[in-house]
Amino acid sequence: MKAFIFKKYGDFDSIEIIDKEIPSPKPNEVIVKQKFSSLNAMEWHLFRGVTMVKLKLGWSKPKDKYQTIGADISGVVTQVGDKVSNLKIGDEVFGEDFTGAYAEYVAADAKALYHKPKEVSFEQAAASPVAGLTALTGIREICQIKKGDKVLINGASGGVGSYAVLIAKYYGAEVTAVCSQKNFEHVKEIGADQLIDYNTEDFCTQSKKYDAIIEVAGNRTPKEIKPLLNEGGKCAVIGFTSAKHILKYMFSFSRKIKMVNQIASQDNLKELATILASGKAEMPITARYKLADIKDGIKALSSRRTVGKMIVEIENK
Repeated sequence: MKAFIFKKYGDFDSIEIIDKEIPSPKPNEVIVKQKFSSLNAMEWHLFRGVTMVKLKLGWSKPKDKYQTIGADISGVVTQVGDKVSNLKIGDEVFGEDFTGAYAEYVAADAKALYHKPKEVSFEQAAASPVAGLTALTGIREICQIKKGDKVLINGASGGVGSYAVLIAKYYGAEVTAVCSQKNFEHVKEIGADQLIDYNTEDFCTQSKKYDAIIEVAGNRTPKEIKPLLNEGGKCAVIGFTSAKHILKYMFSFSRKIKMVNQIASQDNLKELATILASGKAEMPITARYKLADIKDGIKALSSRRTVGKMIVEIENK
């Protein structure tokens, strides 16, 4: 099978597409023949080798010289492990597993996958796992957003932010989106009710309060966020700009503010499948890359200015 690898952190010249053996499933795994995957900020952080990544994969370079990344899975099950009961060969599935989705075949924990709704394309399904589940966790589990809630999303135009807008609107919230003016059209298209250009207006200095804040941009502190929350309001923190910033949230000791620790549970995958099948959370696809051209996609991620979702076409047509 063809698979993406990189051999040196942050070195675009170390990226290759090579031939690897198709993996065999462990008892709790299935093998998925990939149709599409997608690009997330997470893959950029893995590739550039942030400290937490180096502690796991190797400090100077990845321990495995054939290091494959990619988490979003969208394809068809071709093999099933002995202990798998929820999936069978031929099932169309989507989900996430951090075992290397930028490859023609991927071995994934069966519990990290769910049946792809028939109404949803493989492309839309591939766009949703990491970004959609992260947004869903913040909206559904931490903030418990309901119809009529006033929600502010800081960093509303990227993958997670866009899904936060779509999912908050699905639950009936009134959404204020914070992004740059050049991305206003995008966030209006996906349902935002009010728009704030962070270049000209500081939302932390306004008098309006919110029932929930989804902090994706990672550029605000707990001290700035807490005064913006109504009594009973909560903030889900997803993005960070530095280790120092993470520590401020870790030691804020506020019941109003929680960091999102997103896990692909079957319950959340099922809910995400329902949301996608409704047709009310279709994600604008802003770029498409072949597996052979994935280096260009990683470079685009490095700008940290991507809008919507970027898709990787794995299966050759």
